[in-house]
Amino acid sequence: MHFSRWLIWASLLLVWATSGSAAPTTGWLSTEQHPEAQVRLSLTGQRYDDGRLSALLEVRLDGDWKTYWRSPGEGGVAPSADWSASTNLEQVQWRWPAPERFDLMGIDTVGYQGEVGFPLDIDPQQADQPIQVRGRFTLSSCTDICVLTDYELNLSIDPRTLSPSDERLHLYNQALSQVPRALPGIEVKSLEWDERSGYLRATLERPSGWSQPDVLLDGDFPGADETLFQKPTITVDGTTLTALFQPEFWSEAPDWEGETLSLTLLDQSLAAEYPVTLEAASAPIAPEAELALWQIIGVALLGGLILNAMPCVLPVLGLKLHSLAGASGLGRRQVRGQFLASAAGILVSFWLLAAFLLVLKLTGGALGWGIQFQSPWFIGLLTLVTWLFALNLLGLFELRLPGRLGDWMAQRGDHSRWGHFVQGMFATFLATPCTAPFLGTAVAFALGANALQLLTTFTALAVGMALPWLAIALWPGAVRWLPRPGPWMNRLKVLFGVLMGITSVWLLSLWMRFLSGYALVLVLSILVVPALWLVYRRKGGRVLGVTLAAGLPSLLGVGLLGSLALGHWGQPLPEDHAWEVFEREAIAPAVASGQTVFVDVTADWCITCQANKLGVLLQEPVYSALGESDIRRLRADWTQPDERISEYLKAQGQYGVPFNRVYGPGAPEGINLPTLLTTEQVLAALEQANGKPLPGGAQ
Repeated sequence: MHFSRWLIWASLLLVWATSGSAAPTTGWLSTEQHPEAQVRLSLTGQRYDDGRLSALLEVRLDGDWKTYWRSPGEGGVAPSADWSASTNLEQVQWRWPAPERFDLMGIDTVGYQGEVGFPLDIDPQQADQPIQVRGRFTLSSCTDICVLTDYELNLSIDPRTLSPSDERLHLYNQALSQVPRALPGIEVKSLEWDERSGYLRATLERPSGWSQPDVLLDGDFPGADETLFQKPTITVDGTTLTALFQPEFWSEAPDWEGETLSLTLLDQSLAAEYPVTLEAASAPIAPEAELALWQIIGVALLGGLILNAMPCVLPVLGLKLHSLAGASGLGRRQVRGQFLASAAGILVSFWLLAAFLLVLKLTGGALGWGIQFQSPWFIGLLTLVTWLFALNLLGLFELRLPGRLGDWMAQRGDHSRWGHFVQGMFATFLATPCTAPFLGTAVAFALGANALQLLTTFTALAVGMALPWLAIALWPGAVRWLPRPGPWMNRLKVLFGVLMGITSVWLLSLWMRFLSGYALVLVLSILVVPALWLVYRRKGGRVLGVTLAAGLPSLLGVGLLGSLALGHWGQPLPEDHAWEVFEREAIAPAVASGQTVFVDVTADWCITCQANKLGVLLQEPVYSALGESDIRRLRADWTQPDERISEYLKAQGQYGVPFNRVYGPGAPEGINLPTLLTTEQVLAALEQANGKPLPGGAQ
């Protein structure tokens, strides 16, 4: 018995002695001052022939917190470590995984979010002697604020007794696979510097084409610590990529000729890095000419004017017609005052939109034209206001100001100007959920510019949209062409009330997405019950009965008449294709496999989007062309906020919907379609992207 017991203990001791010690780790470290960030240093237990040890420094960040790459961009500080207090330590080699680019409060930064692992190689002075690793790791992490945190990293290592840990080796190899390295199939043709203009130009070739490339420059060269490379302007021509950099120097520009820089290439899942020798440019390098501010103002004026003719104007057609009809028979001074008031309402509403977008930009929120329609509170407010407008136009109630205020305003001019001012404001809010030609260019410039330029651009948009009102204010005699006042105005006012009621129904249909069944019943009760009570009080029980008796049959009759008209004068629309939910990462693999990808960025509140769908995408021959087996259809629904869609739009220089882009073997970088689609343009883009004629005669 005693012999058996001694035999067991001896076996256990032999196993312990031959198994080695587990790879040491600091465990997860955090601070009370900044619990959102945690770090951990772990050895993998792997030992190379030259004595080096592999380790992994992990960083875990909660929520929206981010940290930085070795070259952090315009803001931030790269993570760093001081190992000087260590013993038997020659050096620690640090590798950087592929980063991503962030826009932090309008500042371009490069770094990481969530979890990131930095592969390390620990190089001892004496290979078979114990190592004491003592390091102070400094981590800079930011959201809308930035925190600099120090962590004490301590590990006692005996290289002779280490044993590999499968789990840590897996994490290390996973992090190592994300470190950019030179890849075959990509050729860096040149990196040139024009000392006169200060611009650098990198040219790369990739036979398989490009998807969403980004290029970073940094390196250990003279003046590196005092040089900032701005986000490059990237152009793709077939398989050739050109990246144009404008460096900023905090002191005197260095002489770079012959220096070696690190060029890091990112393109979706691809990450590659190349050392490139900088050459002097043989010809001047200059960026493509950008529109000057005065040109942007001209574009904005034209875009605002065209907005009056877009399908988005349909919900406010009643307001526009009411303004014109109400001006007939008035004096020149009254006409001028009312239309100037409407123009002022448009101007103020655009200023409010500019202020709203500026706040979003400063706080790091998603930016976009018409994104106010993603808010249920905004849609609910407009639904209530347009419903009150409708009831007022139908003569069910009148808004009267208090006596003294009304007398004060009457002594200083027609108080109805305030009504026209409000009409101008709500006409703008209702007519701006969609982009228009030229408007997208102006908005893209404004959202990328400073606050003054943003306000200037939006003011130009407002003036452009208000030009019809301003024209009548300048030439009030034009209203003489309208019929003289008479009973016809009362009947027309009812028509305008019906149009405004239809606008309320449209807004309510958008609001339904945010409402539960009980909430919808409550909202309908709040809107409909008081309206029926007003009908009874102002028009009597007989009119109320007629309203109730004729309301539902009228709605059914309109629907039936519309369907009959559609069947008589047009072709019935087919059932829409099955669209995949938009995933940006799905584009490149689909194109690489020979497919054509049609991206449709749309929203329920965008009337131009619905016009494109009904007028082009569901009509022949586009409908059949989109149904081909080699066409992949991706639909991005921006009805509600979606950061992935916002980032995609921003990457394309767009900030509103509708937006359509076609990718394919013949156009891997993509082809933008115009705001208002036409059959010919869609078919031409599909054919160009596909690289061959479309079947079925759609050419």
